[in-house]
Amino acid sequence: MGQAAFDALKTLLMSPPVLRIADPERPFEVITDASDIAIGAVLMQDFGNGLQPIAYESRKMQSAERNYPVHDKEMLAIVHAFKIWRCYLTGADVTVRTDHKSLQYLRAQPNLNPRQIRWLDYLESNFTYKITYKKGANIIADALSRPSAQLAAVLVAQSKPLLSVYYLRSGTDRIWVPSYRLLRELLIQEVHDSNLSGHFGVDKTLKVLQRFYYWPDMVTDVQRYMAACPICQRMKSSHQRPTGLLQPLEPPQRPWQHVTMDFVTGLPAGPSGNDAVLVVVDRLTKMAHFAPCPTTITAEETARLFISTVVRLHGIPAAIISDRDPKFTSKLWHDTWARYGTHLQFSSAYHPQMDGQTERTNQTMEQLIRTNCPDRNKWEDVLPMLEFSYNNAPSATTNHSPFYLNYGMDPTATVSTNVER
Repeated sequence: MGQAAFDALKTLLMSPPVLRIADPERPFEVITDASDIAIGAVLMQDFGNGLQPIAYESRKMQSAERNYPVHDKEMLAIVHAFKIWRCYLTGADVTVRTDHKSLQYLRAQPNLNPRQIRWLDYLESNFTYKITYKKGANIIADALSRPSAQLAAVLVAQSKPLLSVYYLRSGTDRIWVPSYRLLRELLIQEVHDSNLSGHFGVDKTLKVLQRFYYWPDMVTDVQRYMAACPICQRMKSSHQRPTGLLQPLEPPQRPWQHVTMDFVTGLPAGPSGNDAVLVVVDRLTKMAHFAPCPTTITAEETARLFISTVVRLHGIPAAIISDRDPKFTSKLWHDTWARYGTHLQFSSAYHPQMDGQTERTNQTMEQLIRTNCPDRNKWEDVLPMLEFSYNNAPSATTNHSPFYLNYGMDPTATVSTNVER
């Protein structure tokens, strides 16, 4: 049976209606047809063994074209075919076959409307053709122009019902269920939703189903059905382990014992090539340091910048909190701070709220740049003064400035505060 099907397939591939390559030396035949909603055409040539197709064409009519009379609809199919296949038909002998008899007398008709005159002028001035009447059913062009619903009705009327049942011969005699989604869902519903089934879980439902049926990837289909079952979702309790409690960060005991750090990127590149800022914030006093750097800074360069900006002023921190930037998760970064005994802590992926302190400082710094630096290309020049302004302002958390909490006094910021009292 398999060999017969293979031989039949080879015969079909070597026979019409496989498309042939057009021969410009041979005459062409254009077969057209029109329905109430579409037009269709086929381009054919005789290669000595009967007409064979070169190309097929069809399209839906526009709303205005559907109002044409039958004569104009049939003529529209001809004109459309000549426009589509102009590269083949220009300079060739063409025979047009249509099932609308009056079109063969098109040239002799005395009263043509403007649309017909325009179409006839296009055909006469560009092509050598003749129109002949094709009596009876125009099977090829009809198939291109008829609505799919009509064709589906014909196919249903001519098709034979599937009566064969396939069994899996290895093991028990289970029915092999064909690849019809609705049929498979109906079987799952039968062994899961009925009063005798009990709405059990995936494993039990699958084992009951496998007693009688088989199809590839049954597990996935059952899991998908169970996940969408409204009764199971509403009535069953969860057996997942409860989520853990939120663990707050340990509060530091002294200034610069615990620090947070992050990068602010996307700034205009200045003369030095820096287009980012390394922001380091003390968790206890809220003091911050802003260090300009390029976006392409490496882990080694970040460590050196941190040491020159923070360590030389405040010593080595006991803990550094950061996001999961590749520079902070690199082996070099870990080895550097392991040498000094510094504990590295990372925020959860896609959850920057864990390091909300640095995120808020970043927003404040960007706001200071926008409001105090009209020429944004010179932000690096005013960055030290912006850092001073930030550390001199009282924190909403402590009600004191970071300067005061670090040094026990507020710095001189204006002329009036420098006057002896």
